[in-house]
Amino acid sequence: MTVRKMRAVHDGEVPVDGGTAVQESADRPVFRGHGEYDYTCVSCGSLLAAGMDPQYMTRRVRIRCARCRTVNISAELPVQAARRPRREA
Repeated sequence: MTVRKMRAVHDGEVPVDGGTAVQESADRPVFRGHGEYDYTCVSCGSLLAAGMDPQYMTRRVRIRCARCRTVNISAELPVQAARRPRREA
């Protein structure tokens, strides 16, 4: 398997229709599939998703690591804000 390091979620990068999966045990990945990539935590290197394809690991999927509590995202493209910023009057 090819290993891909996820990245930390930045402020203001949370889409309205997204969710955060919580890893219960650092010994088990949150997701397991039949794809070609393993996704690891950006901070501690813990395995978060095993055997996943990139089309399933979109910007709406975030994973909180059980070991270091970092919220990771696998999307290679930056997440766009769900709403436009409020204009000052």
